[in-house]
Amino acid sequence: MSTNTINHISIIEAINELTNIGENKIVEKLENILKYNEIPKPGLHNHKDDKSTSYYKIDLSDDELDEIRDVFLDLEVSTLTEDGEATNKTQHYVTLLNNWLSISGV
Repeated sequence: MSTNTINHISIIEAINELTNIGENKIVEKLENILKYNEIPKPGLHNHKDDKSTSYYKIDLSDDELDEIRDVFLDLEVSTLTEDGEATNKTQHYVTLLNNWLSISGV
């Protein structure tokens, strides 16, 4: 995938977490990306109608991307144990953060 594409679950997770903190403007943009920016799957794709296997072109500004990254960074840190050890949840947020870090703003 190109550097400005991301998978369905990363967008859904961002929508959920941004909704929790009231970032409705970015949530609306992400919902529009889900609606209008799906990248067509190859003709022989065996899960053509399964959105969980879809990728989307991202057209967010650097500031909007930074807001999303900050949310996942905060969530990552919040899941560490008192001794600073990673948990299963930590790895989940690390993966999401890395997915969003691979995208550049428009």
